[in-house]
Amino acid sequence: MGSSKDIMQTFAQKEIRAHFKGWDGWSCREVPSPYTRDMTFILSRDVRGRTENVALAVSYDEDPSTLALEALVASMKGKALKGQFLIVPNAAAVSGIPKTVHVIFMESFGFVEGKLVWLTKKKNAKQYSQPEASVTAETATIVAQPNAS
Repeated sequence: MGSSKDIMQTFAQKEIRAHFKGWDGWSCREVPSPYTRDMTFILSRDVRGRTENVALAVSYDEDPSTLALEALVASMKGKALKGQFLIVPNAAAVSGIPKTVHVIFMESFGFVEGKLVWLTKKKNAKQYSQPEASVTAETATIVAQPNAS
């Protein structure tokens, strides 16, 4: 069985593929992040002879920051960016995220009473795609925090 970080990375890549589809031309490459809690990716695709690039960071923090995303953007000097994206769990506090960063809420993880939980996809479970949606304990499973010691 994989580590917590491996599992989180797998779910993060599923979330990215759900929004940036391969059949739409997107390719995804993970790049090292100076912040160990966040994962960073560069997505690109060719559109009519031009390359579109997107900087994306994934955070599993309840109060996510854009520091990893900012470092990624700075490292992409010279490349025109189509957008900056931050993927976070449902119910993460994103009010401090700049408006230039598009926030995508995860469908598979959210916060309940300060704990990161896996949102089940059971037959009668509610869908939690809206940031203001509340999560009940019956439809969530607690998972380990990434990088927790």
